[in-house]
Amino acid sequence: MSLKIDLETDFAECVLNAGKVILGCTQRNEMDPHLQEEQNQIILRAICALLNSGGGVVKIEIANKNYNYETHGVGLNVPSVFKHYLDEMQQKDKDLFFIFVKSWNARASGVRLATLSSNLYHRHQTSTDVMTSQEALAFLRRRIQTLQNIHDSNLLSPQNVQGGNINVSAAALFHSSDHLQYLQKLNFTKSEHVEFKRFSGEILQCFAKHLPSCVSAFANTEGGYIFWGVHEETLQVIGYKKEEIDCTSLEGFISSCIRKLPAHHFCTQRCEIKHKINLLEVHKQGVLYGYVCAIKVEQFCCALFAKEPSAWQVKNNCVRQLATNEWAAWMTETDPDLSRFPELVLELSLSSSTPCSRSVCTHKNSETLREQQRRYFPVSDSLEYRPQSLYKELCSQHIGLRNVMFRVKNTVPKGILIFSRSWAVDVGLQEKQGVICDALLLSQNKIPVLYTILSKRDEHWKDYSMTVARTLKQKLVNTGGYTGKLCIIPSAFLLEPGKTSDALYGLNLQKYPESYKLMTTQDMEALLQSLVIVLRGFRSFLSEELGSEVLNLLTDKQYELLSMNFRSTRELFVHGLPGSGKTVLALRIMEKIRNVFHCQPGEILYICENKPLQEFVSVSYIFSHKHICQAVTRRAFLQPNANFENIQHIIIDEAQNFRTENGDWYEKAKTITRRGRARPGILWIFIDYFQTSHMDCSGLPPLSEQQIREVLIKVVRNADPIANYLQEIMHEVRENPPPNIPVGSLNILNEVEMAHSVPGNLEIREYSDLERMVVYIAETCQMFLRNGYSYKDIAVLCSKAADIDTYKQNLQSAMRRRRNPQLNEESGPLVQIKDASEIKGNHIVLDSVRRFSGLERNIVFGISPRAAEPAVFHNLLLCLASRARKYLYILKVSN
Repeated sequence: MSLKIDLETDFAECVLNAGKVILGCTQRNEMDPHLQEEQNQIILRAICALLNSGGGVVKIEIANKNYNYETHGVGLNVPSVFKHYLDEMQQKDKDLFFIFVKSWNARASGVRLATLSSNLYHRHQTSTDVMTSQEALAFLRRRIQTLQNIHDSNLLSPQNVQGGNINVSAAALFHSSDHLQYLQKLNFTKSEHVEFKRFSGEILQCFAKHLPSCVSAFANTEGGYIFWGVHEETLQVIGYKKEEIDCTSLEGFISSCIRKLPAHHFCTQRCEIKHKINLLEVHKQGVLYGYVCAIKVEQFCCALFAKEPSAWQVKNNCVRQLATNEWAAWMTETDPDLSRFPELVLELSLSSSTPCSRSVCTHKNSETLREQQRRYFPVSDSLEYRPQSLYKELCSQHIGLRNVMFRVKNTVPKGILIFSRSWAVDVGLQEKQGVICDALLLSQNKIPVLYTILSKRDEHWKDYSMTVARTLKQKLVNTGGYTGKLCIIPSAFLLEPGKTSDALYGLNLQKYPESYKLMTTQDMEALLQSLVIVLRGFRSFLSEELGSEVLNLLTDKQYELLSMNFRSTRELFVHGLPGSGKTVLALRIMEKIRNVFHCQPGEILYICENKPLQEFVSVSYIFSHKHICQAVTRRAFLQPNANFENIQHIIIDEAQNFRTENGDWYEKAKTITRRGRARPGILWIFIDYFQTSHMDCSGLPPLSEQQIREVLIKVVRNADPIANYLQEIMHEVRENPPPNIPVGSLNILNEVEMAHSVPGNLEIREYSDLERMVVYIAETCQMFLRNGYSYKDIAVLCSKAADIDTYKQNLQSAMRRRRNPQLNEESGPLVQIKDASEIKGNHIVLDSVRRFSGLERNIVFGISPRAAEPAVFHNLLLCLASRARKYLYILKVSN
């Protein structure tokens, strides 16, 4: 028997087919015990895998005739902790039985994963016990906290082990050179550190069966001794006969078994499992009879398992067992430490959601997740249509749509209908031609329904609708963290011009248990909050710095732009203030373009001015998101031999700093997106005229020709002192703009929204010479490093690239002296200081303001800010200041 993913199902779920199984309490008791256990394990693995993967259905083909669920029961041996997550239903006409599995709930269980057995053992008084999931988690956390490595080979000598005379006697016996007598009674008993085992059956099989758990238990506790060949109750020496096995072979077998035990290390030493084997002679009537096998096991540095944990997951359409390291890391993962990021508020915690969900944060000054849900998706006593503007637009474009929705309203008087041009795109799938729109219906005391409105018949519509409904359900659970019972029924309507709409399917699909209805207002609101996360969540740029993947939520305007109809908005100019999230939005838009237009790798192009930003996008986005786009600089884009034959869509970032020195980049981009097609491709350009740092022609069309414009005015990146300073500088830029900035382009400053209540610091200092300024930078960096910040939190920016080498040499020397005042500058470790090209590394960035454009750091030092052209001095100062999230130091040398 084996588990298979059922791809031909009438459930919009992950369905695991467990094959033919005998059901019924009496019927299963009469089965062959081996077959009974085999069937039970298959089903338990399926349940465990679905619990850890967002839920689903276990499909069982009933093997025994005349089975009746109500009369016979089920007869499966399911752990009691799992039963709360399960519902059961028989389909009599097809001899099928279904087990409906909801997602595991970390808050309810206290652990992040569903596990059949941790296979992690410990000694409890005189017993060798497997740890429960909760015990295993507590044990792993203790090990992480102590990071205790065992180096003392005599750890278990009598003077080091608590336990008194028993341990002294056990140690003496282990090291004794005297032989034992057959049936001799030992003068000490079992204890937390001593175990006796007699042989039952073939010797090697006995070791293979019992040795892993014994060694795991002693290694995870305080170490101890195992004497094989001693009766557990009578304490009489029995041993094994000398003829039964060769001593050298036995020692080799035992050592091999111990070396193969799975271990999970928290330490850097990665010590081996320390053990010793001593074969004690057993004499009978004066002659050698056999041996007692004594094994000394020392305490292990980290966590030692008897075998891989029995925990399962559905991944890539396969049911797989988690590896030991994967299980331990998953179990012990915690929310990121936000102490260095006071602007962030934790909205969804790993400890209160589902196994696959991530931590979700919002900005301190933004609406909470609950407030956003109630504004976007309110629960009311009538049937709400959201977004109302999209619903009205769709009804005006498609005659008959309003009548379809009225038919829905007649059956569901209250709830919420959430419209989308394509729910497939919203959940990361490709858009399908012929879909007018989708609408998700959530209503109290009803099972959620996803309506797909079609403009033409197609034999694949059912598969499409099932896939979208299944993916949306998985997103709500695995991304949105919804912990309730959830299913989504797909339903489709055909809406042809001049004809009455037809319901294609939906009512004849498989039914769910009553418990899958949304029972309460709290259920509705919890699900809708998960929906906010799914629709508005994006992977935070801070994820690497926080040490785990974290989701942030888009602002209203960002989400509005992301939700635009790309087919009718082919060219768009997005004007955004510093820190308003232009690059974040650009990356999300490329992902959506891929799904709307079915793009292949190499058909979307991202262009920016600076090499560091281009490399940051490449590493952060393309490689981790399946090559969604190709990223190049403006200079590379204009190279005569550059090949962009396959490019259909272009996103341009930081366009205010583009130049025409190498050619007309705008005309080339337009030509590429319009060539040989009935409809042009996407060309979206992101601009911040306030950060224009040169006097040349940018190549952007005049403001009057940027006919379709949108603006991003909410600034959420910078701490209060820095945000206030940015406003001052922006006013200076607006009052004295460089001549190459179009008139009227800076008026968006009147609408700026600054996030407040985020602490930080701004200092402007002047020094008499370079050395004193560099010493101050080094001392301040050391202060931050002592307080938990890392090198990758820090950037030192200067005005000109020509100054970088001078500052680097001085700063490295000063940093080395600060790390150890006893060292001269020729000795001591080298402090890592690199330019912005290696933006992801753990080092201090030292580069020019212009090359750091589009990037950010928690701590920024700006050295002697100046510009070659006085007209753009404030623009360059704005570029510098806006790079700092929390701490900004503007340092000048007076000479």
